[in-house]
Amino acid sequence: MNTRKTAFLTILLVIPIILSGCAGSIDTSKSYGRAVINRGSIVPADTIRVNEYLNYYEQRFPEPDHGALGLDLRLGNPLLPTSRNEAWLQIGIQARSGTETIRTPLNLALVLDTSGSMADREKMPYLKASLEVFLGSLKPEDRIAIITYNTHAQVLRSSQPVGDGRWISNVVRQLRPDGYTNLYDGLIAGFEQVSDHYDLRFNNRVILLTDGIANQGVTDPQRIAGDALAYNDQGIYLSTIGLGYDLDDDLLSTLAYQGHGAYHFVDSAEEMDKIFRQEVQGLVEKVAEQVTLVLQPLNGVQLAWVSGFEGTTPAAGARIKLPDMGAGESQVVMVRMLVPDGPAGPVELASVGLEYQDVFAARPASVQATLSASRTNSGPRDALIDVEVQRNATIVQSAEALIQIDGLFNQGRFLEAWTLAHDMEFRLREVAAAAGDPQMIEDADLFQRYQLTLASALGYDPARESPRESSGQEQRWGSGETGNPTQLPEIEVR
Repeated sequence: MNTRKTAFLTILLVIPIILSGCAGSIDTSKSYGRAVINRGSIVPADTIRVNEYLNYYEQRFPEPDHGALGLDLRLGNPLLPTSRNEAWLQIGIQARSGTETIRTPLNLALVLDTSGSMADREKMPYLKASLEVFLGSLKPEDRIAIITYNTHAQVLRSSQPVGDGRWISNVVRQLRPDGYTNLYDGLIAGFEQVSDHYDLRFNNRVILLTDGIANQGVTDPQRIAGDALAYNDQGIYLSTIGLGYDLDDDLLSTLAYQGHGAYHFVDSAEEMDKIFRQEVQGLVEKVAEQVTLVLQPLNGVQLAWVSGFEGTTPAAGARIKLPDMGAGESQVVMVRMLVPDGPAGPVELASVGLEYQDVFAARPASVQATLSASRTNSGPRDALIDVEVQRNATIVQSAEALIQIDGLFNQGRFLEAWTLAHDMEFRLREVAAAAGDPQMIEDADLFQRYQLTLASALGYDPARESPRESSGQEQRWGSGETGNPTQLPEIEVR
């Protein structure tokens, strides 16, 4: 059991159960899994964090009408049978997009890995190009420090106002890879630069980029995370970006999680461009913190399952602790509920609340909604007829399939692992067609690629099976059908 999982279990035993979701910006499970499959290897189960995997994907939640965050509730089917009821609920949270007029000034340190392994032609050149895009989004009044680290850490430019930014471009162009990976010294140097100019009116943040595991200086992950936490507790946030395959996924994820920041894994030039170009605003501009979902079933309804939660789901409801959110980011949590038998007609299923601290307004805010459905006598109904909910439920199932495949592979049950990958490919193509989602088609291709790796372990390529045969909400994907809150336990999801 890794260190982070142990820490989570300790919390579960000491305080009311916490359900903590991974932020939309902590999304490395998906891109890392993709990279491993493309290399012809087996994805380790402990690198797949289900909620993190889900939140990698594009969502289409509406912008909030008021405040920093909006709440979007959607049922897999708003019509339920009168008996044997199962209801799927999609809970979407959307952060307002940033605007140039209200963005908080930055007090930022960029901590860049320039060790010898960064000499790869798909690393340093693309890093420089992406940094140029990123740095072009900075304002003259923002402060920035640039630190590099290889065998030793070096402060290339101490913290200073951006001004016209030309000095930054000159520094970036001069980056040269060489030496080992003294991540600790580079990280601490970055924290010190931000700490020296700490200002409550600024977004005080460090962005750490690395392509490897610390192998010089302090290399103990617990020591690195512990010393970083001391700066996080002072209000200096941390985002991490991993390049390539030979990195400490657990350390980078832990650093970002405790630092209230983003964690991205880069396996291609396209992914690096996505992070620095498309997600730069959310990466540095936090709009909400202390984000909590309050989910309380009504009228005998029980929680049966919550995406990413590894323990026994509290049937009577939960307070779902989520990470801070940046401008334009979204998060989604999938919930399955058991609804008791009852007469035909409307029924309230759950009360859902969203509580958070609005960073810009500097005050607490909340959104409250009641989720309702209708019972009908028309017989059994598909619990996942809504295309959008079906899409996200299938994404969760694909993440869980990767976890199961690793377990089967380690037990030598190669045919079962291959069959699961085959079935998942078919399901992804089926739902992709309904949703019109090219990203899911790419995922289906990925599971097809995975079958080749599993077939190699079998020593033959199994004959493919024949494909199986497989409401009133406005569709955003595809065009067809497809108690007292303060007393609720809290639970952690990953």
